[in-house]
Amino acid sequence: MTAIEVVIRSVIVAGLGSYLYVKHRQRLRSEPPRYDEADWTGRAIDTVALKPTVERVRRDYLASRLPACALGFRGTLIKLAKRALSRLAYFQDRELERHGQSHPR
Repeated sequence: MTAIEVVIRSVIVAGLGSYLYVKHRQRLRSEPPRYDEADWTGRAIDTVALKPTVERVRRDYLASRLPACALGFRGTLIKLAKRALSRLAYFQDRELERHGQSHPR
Protein backbone atom coordinates (compact mmCIF):
# COMPACT_ATOMS: atom_id res chain seq x y z
CA MET A 1 0.00 0.00 0.00
CA THR A 2 1.28 3.38 -0.87
CA ALA A 3 1.18 6.38 1.42
CA ILE A 4 -1.63 7.97 -0.62
CA GLU A 5 -3.85 4.89 -0.17
CA VAL A 6 -3.26 4.97 3.59
CA VAL A 7 -4.17 8.67 3.73
CA ILE A 8 -7.32 8.17 1.62
CA ARG A 9 -8.48 5.24 3.75
CA SER A 10 -7.76 7.17 6.94
CA VAL A 11 -9.81 10.12 5.66
CA ILE A 12 -12.69 7.80 4.75
CA VAL A 13 -12.62 6.12 8.19
CA ALA A 14 -12.46 9.51 9.92
CA GLY A 15 -15.38 10.79 7.81
CA LEU A 16 -17.53 7.76 8.54
CA GLY A 17 -16.68 7.92 12.24
CA SER A 18 -17.62 11.61 12.34
CA TYR A 19 -20.90 10.90 10.55
CA LEU A 20 -21.81 8.17 13.06
CA TYR A 21 -20.93 10.42 16.00
CA VAL A 22 -23.12 13.26 14.65
CA LYS A 23 -26.05 10.87 14.08
CA HIS A 24 -25.64 9.46 17.58
CA ARG A 25 -25.74 12.95 19.11
CA GLN A 26 -28.86 13.83 17.07
CA ARG A 27 -30.59 10.69 18.29
CA LEU A 28 -29.75 11.47 21.90
CA ARG A 29 -31.11 15.01 21.59
CA SER A 30 -34.35 13.92 19.94
CA GLU A 31 -35.24 11.32 22.60
CA PRO A 32 -38.19 12.31 24.75
CA PRO A 33 -37.36 12.72 28.43
CA ARG A 34 -37.82 9.59 30.47
CA TYR A 35 -40.35 9.76 33.24
CA ASP A 36 -40.30 7.81 36.43
CA GLU A 37 -43.11 5.25 36.37
CA ALA A 38 -43.76 5.87 40.05
CA ASP A 39 -44.93 9.40 39.20
CA TRP A 40 -47.59 8.19 36.79
CA THR A 41 -51.14 8.76 37.91
CA GLY A 42 -53.82 6.23 37.18
CA ARG A 43 -57.06 7.02 35.44
CA ALA A 44 -60.41 5.61 36.45
CA ILE A 45 -62.66 3.99 33.88
CA ASP A 46 -65.85 5.87 33.08
CA THR A 47 -68.63 3.37 33.78
CA VAL A 48 -71.55 5.73 33.14
CA ALA A 49 -71.85 4.58 29.54
CA LEU A 50 -71.45 0.90 30.44
CA LYS A 51 -73.91 0.80 33.33
CA PRO A 52 -77.16 0.58 31.28
CA THR A 53 -75.75 -2.21 29.13
CA VAL A 54 -74.59 -4.20 32.14
CA GLU A 55 -77.99 -3.82 33.79
CA ARG A 56 -79.77 -4.93 30.61
CA VAL A 57 -77.58 -8.05 30.42
CA ARG A 58 -78.20 -8.83 34.07
CA ARG A 59 -81.97 -8.58 33.61
CA ASP A 60 -82.28 -10.55 30.40
CA TYR A 61 -79.27 -12.17 28.81
CA LEU A 62 -81.07 -13.44 25.71
CA ALA A 63 -82.57 -10.05 24.86
CA SER A 64 -79.14 -8.41 24.87
CA ARG A 65 -77.61 -10.91 22.42
CA LEU A 66 -76.91 -10.07 18.82
CA PRO A 67 -79.87 -10.61 16.51
CA ALA A 68 -79.92 -13.89 14.63
CA CYS A 69 -79.68 -12.13 11.27
CA ALA A 70 -76.27 -10.73 12.27
CA LEU A 71 -75.04 -14.23 13.05
CA GLY A 72 -76.34 -15.50 9.72
CA PHE A 73 -74.64 -12.64 7.93
CA ARG A 74 -71.30 -13.58 9.48
CA GLY A 75 -71.82 -17.20 8.50
CA THR A 76 -72.52 -16.14 4.93
CA LEU A 77 -69.35 -14.06 4.87
CA ILE A 78 -67.34 -17.05 6.08
CA LYS A 79 -68.85 -19.26 3.37
CA LEU A 80 -68.03 -16.67 0.71
CA ALA A 81 -64.45 -16.41 1.93
CA LYS A 82 -64.12 -20.20 1.93
CA ARG A 83 -65.44 -20.38 -1.64
CA ALA A 84 -63.09 -17.61 -2.80
CA LEU A 85 -60.08 -19.33 -1.23
CA SER A 86 -61.02 -22.70 -2.71
CA ARG A 87 -60.93 -21.13 -6.19
CA LEU A 88 -57.27 -20.13 -5.85
CA ALA A 89 -54.90 -22.18 -7.99
CA TYR A 90 -52.92 -23.42 -4.99
CA PHE A 91 -55.96 -25.08 -3.45
CA GLN A 92 -57.32 -26.35 -6.77
CA ASP A 93 -54.07 -28.21 -7.37
CA ARG A 94 -54.48 -29.81 -3.95
CA GLU A 95 -58.04 -30.75 -4.83
CA LEU A 96 -56.89 -32.49 -8.02
CA GLU A 97 -54.16 -34.40 -6.16
CA ARG A 98 -56.67 -35.50 -3.54
CA HIS A 99 -58.96 -37.00 -6.19
CA GLY A 100 -56.11 -38.82 -7.92
CA GLN A 101 -56.18 -36.80 -11.12
CA SER A 102 -52.95 -35.61 -12.66
CA HIS A 103 -52.56 -31.99 -13.62
CA PRO A 104 -50.32 -31.25 -16.66
CA ARG A 105 -47.72 -28.60 -15.99
